[in-house]
Amino acid sequence: MALCAGLVLALPACEKAADAATESAIERASGQQVDVDRDGDRLSVKTADGEFVVQSGESLPLPADFPDDVYLPDRYSVNSVMDMGGTRMVSVTTQGKVAGIFGAAQQAMAKAGWTQTMSMQHSVDTAMLSYEKDHRAAVLSFNKGEGSDGVVMGVQLRTETQ
Repeated sequence: MALCAGLVLALPACEKAADAATESAIERASGQQVDVDRDGDRLSVKTADGEFVVQSGESLPLPADFPDDVYLPDRYSVNSVMDMGGTRMVSVTTQGKVAGIFGAAQQAMAKAGWTQTMSMQHSVDTAMLSYEKDHRAAVLSFNKGEGSDGVVMGVQLRTETQ
């Protein structure tokens, strides 16, 4: 499914022909029959293993059920949202520097009761945090935005099954 998600995000699609090409490419890569359905900026891919949904565009709404105890900057713009079988990925853009957003995230997640399991700063422009809480896992990634002083922050949330 991760390979499929990468292919879906990488392939251009605006027309039915492009959707058919996307579907064919995913089928060849995964060896599975898939059904691709597009509705504007929302793309749904269904396989025998389940369904995942990718949504992208400018200023998307944050999903209504996004957990209140997961850090997001005070001001942000949602770039993309993807749901895939128990995992949700959200990408936002905010102003600031990676180090500042990284530090604010560490403080907020600790205050919200999350246990930090990993902290990594690869450079001044790249960092990652990993947390666990109540059978859930959260990975926060921070990257300098291209051509700007902004930060692209990715949030991956997973509910662990018992």
